[in-house]
Amino acid sequence: MSTTPPPPPPMPAGGGGGGSTQDNGSGTIALVTGILSFFVCPIVLSIVAIVFGKKGMAAAAAGTADNGGQAKAGYIMGIISLILAIILIILYIILGAALLSSGTSS
Repeated sequence: MSTTPPPPPPMPAGGGGGGSTQDNGSGTIALVTGILSFFVCPIVLSIVAIVFGKKGMAAAAAGTADNGGQAKAGYIMGIISLILAIILIILYIILGAALLSSGTSS
């Protein structure tokens, strides 16, 4: 007496290719722009890194992304790059004012 196994359950409607879609784009953008902000266009790219880092960390906290570490690293690098850019701008202004004032006192 041989019994045949039951057939497999039918595929769910809509293709059934898994139910998990990850939103990892924000964390990746934050990391890339955070790194680039140290070398190219620091003000703009650091702000982009901060915004997308916050967005990526929120997505990771909500469970829709699994790269929260990348988002946090991009966020931190964006903050550091923005602070350094502001310090450099202030130093350039001070240096320029010092050079202008020393050159006109003849």
